[in-house]
Amino acid sequence: MNIDFHIHSCLSPCAALEMSPRAIVAGAKAAGINCIALTDHGCVENLPAFHNACVEADMPCLYGLEATSEEEVHTLCLFDRLEPALEFGRMIYDSIMNVPNDPDRFGQQPIVTVDGEVTGFAEKLLFAATSISFFDLVPMALEAGALCIPSHIDREYLGAISQLGFLPDLPYDAVEVTAPKPPPGAERWPVVRFSDSHHPMHIGRRFTKVETEAFTVSALREAFQKLLKKKC
Repeated sequence: MNIDFHIHSCLSPCAALEMSPRAIVAGAKAAGINCIALTDHGCVENLPAFHNACVEADMPCLYGLEATSEEEVHTLCLFDRLEPALEFGRMIYDSIMNVPNDPDRFGQQPIVTVDGEVTGFAEKLLFAATSISFFDLVPMALEAGALCIPSHIDREYLGAISQLGFLPDLPYDAVEVTAPKPPPGAERWPVVRFSDSHHPMHIGRRFTKVETEAFTVSALREAFQKLLKKKC
């Protein structure tokens, strides 16, 4: 099964307005992806529309967000049910620094329906960091029932290594990398690659193959462990 668990909708300030829920699902199907996740920056208000788009297209999905710790480390938090994702994501949004979005500079951050109708806007700048330390965010996400995956740990900015100087020894479910070769220190965890797509043409540009019969948190944890065993 091909999975891509790092996709941004039009709600994320860095994403194209064309990234509507239906466009995301269509792009994933065209790219041969079997299961996707929506992971907007710091906000989950497009997850209900994403859920509807996935249901109508019979596309398996996870529900999540990309949370930014106070150290500006990006982390994917992924749920297999909508309601826990909304609850956790709204807590994350409440903890974001109260910096108003500047639409002229960063974009509108629209909240949309499955049909792409705009129903509102995220008022805080979703790029902003939360007041939650990375060392607290990881156990909080796991306790809430999420898969916890530090984002693009090998990138020169907004990854654990660039922001902290090292990859802390925490119980991640996997670590996301962008380069073919993982950075030193990543060998203890399953390594995954996702698209981090902000435009329809980017969906599936990087993906991970897993062996699983279900797209639940527990089944995916087992599938990630198989990746780790293969690596060893």
